[in-house]
Amino acid sequence: MDFKFIAKLTAVVPETGALVAMALGSLLTYYVTTTFLAWRRLRHFPGPPLASISWLWCFLMVATGKCHTKIAKAQNKYGKAMRIGPNAIMVYDPETLWQINSARSTYDRSGWYESMKFHPEGDSVLTEMNTARHDKRKATLVPAFAGARSRNFEVDVDDRVASLVNYIRTKARAAPGNSLNFSKIIRWFQLDLVTQVAFGEPWGDLADETDHYTFLGSMDKTMPLIHSVSMMPLFRKLFFSKLVLYLAAPRVTDKAGMGRSLGEMRSIVKSRFESPDEAKPGRQHGDVLSEWIKRGHSPEQCELDLSILMPAGTETTVTVIRGVLLHMLSSPTVYQRLKQEIADGIKTGQISRPITNDQAKAMPYLQAVISEGMRVVPAVINGFGKKVPPGGDTICGKFVPEGTEVHGNWVSMLMNPEVFGEDSQLFRPERFLECDEKQKTYMLKTVDLSFGYGRWLCLGKSLANIELNKIFVELLRVFDFQIYDAETPWKRKVYSASVISEFDLRIWENPLD
Repeated sequence: MDFKFIAKLTAVVPETGALVAMALGSLLTYYVTTTFLAWRRLRHFPGPPLASISWLWCFLMVATGKCHTKIAKAQNKYGKAMRIGPNAIMVYDPETLWQINSARSTYDRSGWYESMKFHPEGDSVLTEMNTARHDKRKATLVPAFAGARSRNFEVDVDDRVASLVNYIRTKARAAPGNSLNFSKIIRWFQLDLVTQVAFGEPWGDLADETDHYTFLGSMDKTMPLIHSVSMMPLFRKLFFSKLVLYLAAPRVTDKAGMGRSLGEMRSIVKSRFESPDEAKPGRQHGDVLSEWIKRGHSPEQCELDLSILMPAGTETTVTVIRGVLLHMLSSPTVYQRLKQEIADGIKTGQISRPITNDQAKAMPYLQAVISEGMRVVPAVINGFGKKVPPGGDTICGKFVPEGTEVHGNWVSMLMNPEVFGEDSQLFRPERFLECDEKQKTYMLKTVDLSFGYGRWLCLGKSLANIELNKIFVELLRVFDFQIYDAETPWKRKVYSASVISEFDLRIWENPLD
């Protein structure tokens, strides 16, 4: 036996143990120091104790699926500006959100936007982090949603709403008194509308009663994870790094999931660039994709921006539609008053078939119902963080160091009694009709923040407004609705946006004209 070797080994072990102890001590010192510095940075902002030293509170806030109640409760306790992470605050003050999102603001996007990457091969206009490049790119996209193009949207909305009415009529006649899964139906309808606006023809989900290209199913599976990860800088850097996206992201060659729908978008874009002047049969106007091509968008840019247009366009407006219907059907006086306004408009010739966007905008109670629905069940819950510019800034009377993420809390903002009155927790459209013009303008401007503001304004705002202006009139002029299960009208999981299912309604014909 080599006793010299054993002696050497015995001598080394204590040294190794000492090195391990030193390493652990160094790590502990580093952790304590960085934790203290993180706490110190925003110590003057109140918030949950865990949020001052860890992003875990932020993650759990979203991942539980009850984000709307958790952030509202916390913000009510800690005030208009609360700390939600070592380097992040959340605000519900509309003045602050207008300030940091204005066209002249020097705030940039925070890393939150990096987690909204739905295409593994590059950035869309939503995930572009360089503000100058974002502005230049957005300038080529805006014309497809503005001016004469918005009038074309009205034609598309009329076409899809007519299909929805015919679909519901067929179902109602075939099985009177039976319930319909309106939540599923309205998502099929919405995806058909978005694809018709984008590509010139719908995918046909509603007619075929199926989720073509498994787009909606893949959104349901990925949204909770994406929204939860978006609130943790380390996780979003890891999950959306080039390496992870290369290894695990959806591919256009996939046969199912998000990759399959991305593959269909690529096929459509490729076909359009190969035959740019080929018109769809019976189509009298262009679509968003053709407008982008005219403005010099490359095939790659078209693919990337379509990849965000689709989820953004399908999961936001339908949340408001379902929210309006639920609260309206739970408020008989609201339901009957809106039905009466529609009936009076038809009788006096102020409502055509289909109703025009201008006619809808002239209906005071309809507009109040839509605004109240957007307020009570907002399409956006939280997120869209911006980064404080060099030199820092003052928010809600307190200095915020540069680099801090500032996130919006739309739930608390839209339930703020200082803006919407002491009964702000109630669904009461009359609040927009009873106040003076100055207060009404302020309330509407606050509700409008759901679409973003200034430099970061949502591209699809005009389409969403046209759709909301038309769909309730066209449905209520033909049908009556009743909630099928009053105790559990729907299932709703809330992350940075809502996932609503099992919203069953009884629907029967009761035409007003």
